Amino acid sequence: MRRDGSGDTPRDARAPGVRLRLLGRFAMTVDGSPVTVSRTGQRVLTRVALNDGTEDRAMLARSLWPGHTCSRAQANLRGAVWRLPSVLHKRLVLDAGTLAFGGEWDVDLQVVERLAGPASPPGPLPAATLFRYDLLPDWDEPWLLVHRERYRQLRLHALEDLARRHLAAGDPFQAIDCALLAICSEPLRESAQWLLVRGHLAAGNRAAARSCYEQFRRRLADELGVPPGPEFAALVAHVTARRHPGASL
Repeated sequence: MRRDGSGDTPRDARAPGVRLRLLGRFAMTVDGSPVTVSRTGQRVLTRVALNDGTEDRAMLARSLWPGHTCSRAQANLRGAVWRLPSVLHKRLVLDAGTLAFGGEWDVDLQVVERLAGPASPPGPLPAATLFRYDLLPDWDEPWLLVHRERYRQLRLHALEDLARRHLAAGDPFQAIDCALLAICSEPLRESAQWLLVRGHLAAGNRAAARSCYEQFRRRLADELGVPPGPEFAALVAHVTARRHPGASL
């Protein structure tokens, strides 16, 4: 492990690359080989990754060991860092105030966030499966909750944007797939349900569009006691000339 008093973290492209997976579950490879990291080590690396690769050591220690004194928490952090797999030591920069990633780190969360953001790079549309998973959904760390919800909203917006772009490109089946992934995460999200129905209509599947709308309408009434918005109702109003009993189209 390098100790650099200046805090500068030069990136050495010749060193083995580290790939860190935080979406769905924690996983890590170094130069293509899997690396096993203890749960405490996972928490340390995840905190650093969520802070763009550099984290204040005092804040990191307080977050991970909130019930300890500052000195004890700092000691725990030092021990956790030194117990990381040795292959990672040369990929970290530990100085008096910060812990940082050094060299080439590829974090899936950062890659997907770039693709999902408004300044996404030009080129072919990203695959919907990139936005399938939430940020470490099985973890219950309090400091992770805000990060998880932020990414979840970004992911849902990205899936809906992809659905709209596929519809505009005349590919309703990809649009349906994007909408369904968003609905799996948030079934009462009306904007995603609306895109699902639009996809079925664009594909010529009027019965499927009507069925999806009716299922959503009933679920919305049962769980929230409200109907879908009028624009949504108007979207499928022309699908059947005769209204079913109890339908509010």
